[in-house]
Order: sequence, then C-alpha cells, then structure tokens
Amino acid sequence: MDIIYRTGREEDSLKIAEGIDRASGGIVEFLFHDLLDQYTPTQVMAKSIKEKQGTDSYENAIVAEYQGNIVGIVYSYSARYHGITDNTRSFFPNDRLTFLKDFYNSRVEDSWFLDSIYVDGAFRGTGIGSKLIELTKQRAKDNGYNRLSLMVMADNAVARRTYERNQFEIVKHIDVQEHRLIPHKGGIYLLVSNLNDNISDNEKLGIMT
Repeated sequence: MDIIYRTGREEDSLKIAEGIDRASGGIVEFLFHDLLDQYTPTQVMAKSIKEKQGTDSYENAIVAEYQGNIVGIVYSYSARYHGITDNTRSFFPNDRLTFLKDFYNSRVEDSWFLDSIYVDGAFRGTGIGSKLIELTKQRAKDNGYNRLSLMVMADNAVARRTYERNQFEIVKHIDVQEHRLIPHKGGIYLLVSNLNDNISDNEKLGIMT
C-alpha cells in the first residue's frame, strides 16, 4: 500500500481536528457539549489549528495520505503545553475543567507529548499507526527530547497493545469518573517511551515535508 507520510498543511486542518476529536474518547464532546450554536467542535478546533492560535498548529501534525486522501493523523508537541491555559479557562465551564483536572495536571516532564493519533477504520491493521508513532518519536528527538509520552483510555485494549509493541510503559493511572459523554471505564493511563533505547539517530523514517 503506497502511503505518503508528511507534515500537516493548512488545508489539512479540518481532517486533523476530526482525528483529534475521534481519538479523544469523548473528551472533546464532553468539553464542548452545548457550548456552540453555529459551529461543531471540530470546526472550532480546525480554525484554531489553521490560524495557529496559541500552541495549536497544523504543523504539529503528521498525516498519512493514500491516493490523495488523509487516512491517519498524529498530533504532538512539547508536554509542557499539556495543561489548562488561561484561554481554556475563559472558554470552558469550570466544572468541566475540574472534572478533568487530573487529566490536565498529569504529564511527563521534559517529554514530547503525543496528544492524538487516529487511523481511519478501513486502514487499521496495516501498520499506519505504528509508523505514525515511529515518526513522532523521530520528531521528538529532532526537537531535543529523549522521551515520548501519551495518554490512553484504560479500557482501550487494542491501542494499549500497540503502544506496548512500540516500547511504551505505564507510569501513572489517572482517575476519570464515568460520564455519559466519555464512554470509557477504568480511567486513563499515562505512558512513556525512552527514545534513546528505541530509535537510532541514523534511522531513515521517510517523512515528507
């Protein structure tokens, strides 16, 4: 299968936002629920990504493209940006941020953070997810980081197996109460991978810019 991997572009912003939404396990829907009249959460996120508002940017993404269509995305940045910002506080109700306080307050310091990864259903099992993780590890190293961190729903067994195969280890369990808009049980795990052990500086990963 001829998959092209490249850095995200401005015109990819909506697809990137859709991938972030689908990868969130309901967290995006929980945060935005009933707050928007005219736009969808993905449209709002896409605008921020397209216009590079705050720490958002289409350049944070790596996309997998097949025959001109984006079939997978990964979105990442320095872990120091994972948290509740002043803009977040001014937009979302305080009770929702309090509900997710442990989620936002948990991170691996001095790591690169894989915020979201999503592969279209028809392309799962083809190695795209692992390739996107591999490319994100290289991006982390290119930015001077020796560790890559991420979060995964505790009951997402398929994703957890993928991360285990890619040398991630659990470092923390984050308690998130059950909610009808976040249809997962068991909370969230914070994982980390030591890049010094897993990626050679000379390894060729084939990313296009």
